[in-house]
Amino acid sequence: MKLAAFAALPALSESKKACTLPDGTDHADDGNPHCWDRIRRCDGPNAHKDGDAGYSPACGACEGIGGPAWGDKNDQIELPKCTPLPPPGANDTAPVQPEWATMGNFSKFTVESDRFIMIGKMTDPFCFAFFPSNNSRGTQCYRKQTGKLTVDMSPEVKTIRYDLNLHIPWPSDKYSLFGNISTKIVHHGPNMWVVNNLYNIMDQCVCTQPLSSDGHGGHNMNPIYPVQFNWTNNLKWLARERLEVEYGFGEVEVDHFVFGPHHAWAPVGSNKLLRMWQPYNGFEVFDPAGIKPDYVDSSLFEDMTPPAVCKKGGALARITCTDDGYPSKYNNTEEAFARPAEAADVRRSRTKVPSSAHRGRNFLHMAQTLNSFLRRGYPEVKECAEWSDEELKKFQLMLLLLRSSELNEVYSSSDDRRAMRGDEHEHGSRWEKLAEVATGMWADVHRDGHCHEAVMWFVHHVSESTRNAIAERMAIPLLPYTRHECDSKHEVCDEYLKQVTCQDCHQDVEPGAMTV
Repeated sequence: MKLAAFAALPALSESKKACTLPDGTDHADDGNPHCWDRIRRCDGPNAHKDGDAGYSPACGACEGIGGPAWGDKNDQIELPKCTPLPPPGANDTAPVQPEWATMGNFSKFTVESDRFIMIGKMTDPFCFAFFPSNNSRGTQCYRKQTGKLTVDMSPEVKTIRYDLNLHIPWPSDKYSLFGNISTKIVHHGPNMWVVNNLYNIMDQCVCTQPLSSDGHGGHNMNPIYPVQFNWTNNLKWLARERLEVEYGFGEVEVDHFVFGPHHAWAPVGSNKLLRMWQPYNGFEVFDPAGIKPDYVDSSLFEDMTPPAVCKKGGALARITCTDDGYPSKYNNTEEAFARPAEAADVRRSRTKVPSSAHRGRNFLHMAQTLNSFLRRGYPEVKECAEWSDEELKKFQLMLLLLRSSELNEVYSSSDDRRAMRGDEHEHGSRWEKLAEVATGMWADVHRDGHCHEAVMWFVHHVSESTRNAIAERMAIPLLPYTRHECDSKHEVCDEYLKQVTCQDCHQDVEPGAMTV
């Protein structure tokens, strides 16, 4: 799937660094661009649409087993212990063809406590909305997810739904400012809706039609429909192994099945899938006791195609959605993420010198003056000192999601200091590095700098209607009243001086005076 990128996000390009292909991996039709070895990736027969025979030599026991991965580098993965076992003899338990679930006659089932890592092409900076593709080109997202899967492929429903907790790996998997958020994913026919809830403050809906790649760097424009319940009929037995299954299952004797780059494992003698891996689709482990065949909670599908929150007047952030909640014509284009600015905001963005009512005699008076407007304009405000550094960053994250790129373009084109200093990746990387050194005496400096930046973004980078919608849901930070004097050679101070730019325009300066 290719989903729209944020307007400020540069095009996500293929990996530019050449790597050395491991032996026996030269039959990958996408070129195996990340040079994954045969333990992380092993393509079996019928791997791709052109009917390629797969890797040569063919995949064997304990190859293509994968595991919990967190990055594209070959070693950014935790591989399980695996021991090949002799093939079953005449008196041994024969392999049993796995089933996605025991379907009965109604194509319905529920998987409780589903645990997996979803992998797919990065299409937005935060890995909110992406879908597994059929090649590994480009930068991949690795998103940890836990929750419930409900499948109803009966003729009158034909829908799957995930209710999940997501770990958003932004700016990195280790330093996630989002932490865990809740989400609902509904896939019906060619349409998919991803509804994220951020801290019980803001809903975000992405309306999309998942697309696959054409295998040659382009896109097959026919949307992908939900996975069929009988897809496991394609799996072919590969080997018998003793595998250390993740999430506390320990070592289990399993039969290993393969179909192209897809690998699956079932306990010997069982038709229930225990583990699945596809190096650029995902990693998944099931608790067989949590699979409920022939059962769904039908209420989960009521009014979900499309969800009401995805329609006009629903979520605060609706991305690539029409008024009636379906994927818009901008689906899969960068234009979809550009939140429109209102005429009054555009006029104000072109005015570099604020009115006298918005200026102060000195730093303290400037903060008092501007805070008075915030107090009068919004129902709830909170002093800067009452915010934690993490709370301010989460507030700014919402502004990044809701900002108007049109306003930032005005500032950037005229060298206006209100322009943002880089894209989402640059902000995230900077915040992660500074969090390590903003301790002790630097903690207040770091927090106050974020207050200045957060207020500036709120006032100058989102539309008036968006500001009002945010203010209905949460408190707005106020400017601090004290200016810190510090050595710009320190990283925290250097950042602070770049964040505290309000006085450049909002503080009256006597002739000859310095503002730095």
